Amino acid sequence: MTSHPQITHRPEQPYVAIRKKVKMADIPVILPPLVPQVVQWMEQHHIAQAGPVFFRYLQFDHEDQLLVDVGVPTQLPVSTNGEVIAGAFPDADYVTVTYMGDYSNLKEVHMGLETWMKENGVKEGAQKVDGQEYAARTEFYLTDPDEVEDPKDWQTEVVILLAGR
Repeated sequence: MTSHPQITHRPEQPYVAIRKKVKMADIPVILPPLVPQVVQWMEQHHIAQAGPVFFRYLQFDHEDQLLVDVGVPTQLPVSTNGEVIAGAFPDADYVTVTYMGDYSNLKEVHMGLETWMKENGVKEGAQKVDGQEYAARTEFYLTDPDEVEDPKDWQTEVVILLAGR
């Protein structure tokens, strides 16, 4: 079940993440284990979590490779080193839907949101970081699967940065 798309303005949101290149089919195996690594880094550096864990899809290439930030929002920008990087979602308008169900259906949620955007004349935006242009399509995992066992009860917010309006 998916909520009706909403367009909302969000202020800049800093985060920390581990950036990984991964094939779409390998996402369930490679990305989830990175979450505890990010959380552990935050605990070691006494940084508070300011929102739910997310996967931010930055790039997709023709070889079925995705560049993804596996991250956690922070209250303030932080300095990082090593595998953990700092980033931020821009102060901008976003289209969002909340989906309830198994993660295996998230591709269809994205496709449905793309259709809605096309039908409503809304265009996806991009964010420049260090001279590189990235998409800002994100899945915020509102429910922790370790705490909620039944996948039909998992909630995910799908958020897409919109082009300047």
